Amino acid sequence: MQRLLDIVLSSFAILILSPLLIVIIVILKFTGEGEIFYKQQRVGKGGKIFGVFKFATMVKNSSKIGTGFITTKNDPRVLPVGRILRKTKLNELPQVFNIFLGDMSIVGPRPQVPKHFEIYSEPVKTELKKIRPGLTGIGSIFLRDEEKITLVGQSKSSKYKLK
Repeated sequence: MQRLLDIVLSSFAILILSPLLIVIIVILKFTGEGEIFYKQQRVGKGGKIFGVFKFATMVKNSSKIGTGFITTKNDPRVLPVGRILRKTKLNELPQVFNIFLGDMSIVGPRPQVPKHFEIYSEPVKTELKKIRPGLTGIGSIFLRDEEKITLVGQSKSSKYKLK
């Protein structure tokens, strides 16, 4: 039943969001580095690796520069248009295609890059492998501004400090 709901709602979202997606695609094509989509490897249901789709918001090969997969506040690798897309979370819109394809669900834990997934304990990994990762979930709500609380690249005067 959940899969059917995911297909119906993602199809509807693709249809309704198409005009906005087209505008963003055109803007990305003519700004920054000309890249439109970014596909990042993530761990899905059953431990299957899949490519999560996002709008390109950073310089090419940014995961091999600076802090790697961690994006800090005011990260210099983020392109100007990318800042807007990230702040509004519009960079996540292409994930409706991941939902339609069955790699993700609308609600579930956010899919992790394999390197970060391996940090979890075996019992946690076992539970995460049982369910399809989601576009939104509890982590998306509570960690909405995750780059603000990332300790990497934060100054000593940051209001987010270890105690």
